[in-house]
Amino acid sequence: MRRFLRTSLPIIAIVAAAVVVLKTSGALQRFKDQQFVEEEVKPTGWLARSWAWAAPWAWGWLYAVFAGALDLQPEDEVLDVACGSGTFLRKHASHVVRVAGLDHSEDLIDIARQENQERVAAGTAEFVVGDATALPWADGQFSAVTSNCVDCFEKKAAQALEEMYRVLRPGGRAVVADDRRQTMEAVGFTRVSAEPTLWGLGHVTTGFKE
Repeated sequence: MRRFLRTSLPIIAIVAAAVVVLKTSGALQRFKDQQFVEEEVKPTGWLARSWAWAAPWAWGWLYAVFAGALDLQPEDEVLDVACGSGTFLRKHASHVVRVAGLDHSEDLIDIARQENQERVAAGTAEFVVGDATALPWADGQFSAVTSNCVDCFEKKAAQALEEMYRVLRPGGRAVVADDRRQTMEAVGFTRVSAEPTLWGLGHVTTGFKE
């Protein structure tokens, strides 16, 4: 434990200092306000492989927050929109009856299929290349829907959330990154709430379909 603390504390201190600098300087807010993601990034080749390798480290804490908010049960059927390499579903939804993931990067979907190959072969998981604003599933197919990358398609966020609402069955719930209360309520979600995430860098928004 002491060795872990000695090696971890400097990293934590550096990250914390960077966060403080970003927040106090206003750089983080300017980044959000200007919405630098003008075009959708579609990782391919080495970038997709690097993305897949980094995801558990970069987003592991957020995946854990999502899992806690969803409280997934064995009978759940879960869809992850902008799933990347399928890390969230592999780590936090291995016990549910069915999972599905969608991403617009063919290379990331290939990796997701490889890393979840046993479930894909068993027919309890599917990973498809597609558009978040035109989900290839019928109405009411899932009991839970999630997306940690709504910013990946910022200009189409409302359409994507409408699609997430459509494929949810009554009683289903959704969890997405950032404060999406206004948009989620506009498309029909109820009991919508947003909670701050790590160091107040953003929010996680939950909503339900009655």
